[in-house]
Amino acid sequence: MKEIIHEIIEAELNDSAQFIQKIVGFGIVNQVFDVKGMKSDYIIRLNEEVAKKIEYQKENWCVNKANNLEIPSPQMLDFGVWNEVSFMIQNKVDGKNGTFCTVAEKLKIWKDLGCYAVKFHQVNRIEVQAVEENEFHENWQARLNYNIKELHENDSLLQNKIVTKEEYNSVIERLSTLKNRTFQVGLVHGDLCPRNVIWNDGITHLLDWGTAEINIVPYIEIGLVLMSNEASITEFQAFLDGLGISNSDYQKIEKDIRILNLLHCLDKYRWAESYDVENLDEFGRKVSLALYQIN
Repeated sequence: MKEIIHEIIEAELNDSAQFIQKIVGFGIVNQVFDVKGMKSDYIIRLNEEVAKKIEYQKENWCVNKANNLEIPSPQMLDFGVWNEVSFMIQNKVDGKNGTFCTVAEKLKIWKDLGCYAVKFHQVNRIEVQAVEENEFHENWQARLNYNIKELHENDSLLQNKIVTKEEYNSVIERLSTLKNRTFQVGLVHGDLCPRNVIWNDGITHLLDWGTAEINIVPYIEIGLVLMSNEASITEFQAFLDGLGISNSDYQKIEKDIRILNLLHCLDKYRWAESYDVENLDEFGRKVSLALYQIN
C-alpha cells in the first residue's frame, strides 16, 4: 500500500511522501495512513473495493457541507480510484484523537457534537446523484414498509431463533405504530463519538462521514449514540444539551427513538442477510437487544 500512496501523492497532489505510518485502532473497513509530505501533511484512506469510491464521494460532499455550516472539519483534498484501489485524501488536523481526551474534554466534545448535529440535521438531501442511486432505501417510509413486509412465517428471524413467536408479534406491533407518522428528515452523521474527533486547543474537529445518510432527525442520531454505548450517562446528557433537548423533552420522544432503533437494526440485518455477510448472528443479536430495550 505504501507504494500506491507514494504514487497517489505525487500524481494527485504534486507532492512527495517523506514518511508514511499506518494508523491502527480507529476503523476496520478502511486502511488509514498518516502521511508527511514535502509540502504538507495528509491523512489518506485506502480500500481495495473500487465501489468504495461512492462512499468517499459522499464523504467529500458531507465534509464540504460541514465546513459551509462552520463545523470544524478536515479539508477534503482528493478522492478517486488508483490501480483498482479507492482512495481519499484529507489535510491532517493537528491535535489528539478524542479517545485520548480527559473527562472534562470529552464532556465538551459531546456537547459540541450535539451543537454540530443541530446544524447538519437541517440538511435534507445529499446532493450527489451517484450516492442517492446507491442508497439501500429511498427514504425512511420505504425502510419501514420493506421491513414490515419481510416479517412473515418463513422469516429467518424466527427460523434462526433470533426472536420468539411472541417477540415477533411484538416487532410487528411496534413497527406498525410508526405508520402514518410524520417525522423531520435530515443529514445524519451516524457515528458521533470522541473516536471520530480531533481535539485541538479546545476545538472539536468532526471526522468520518462514511455512515452518513438522510434519515429521521434527531431521533436516529440519538438512537445510534445510545446503541453504540460510546457515551456515559453524563456524556449523553451533554450531547442532549448540545442538541437543545431537555430531560422532559427526551422522555417524550424516547419510546419512538427505541422503536426506530429496532427498525434500524432490522434494516441492517436484512442488508447483511441479502449480501450473505459472515457475521449475520451479530446483526441478529442487535435486533434482539433493540427489542429488549423497548420492552
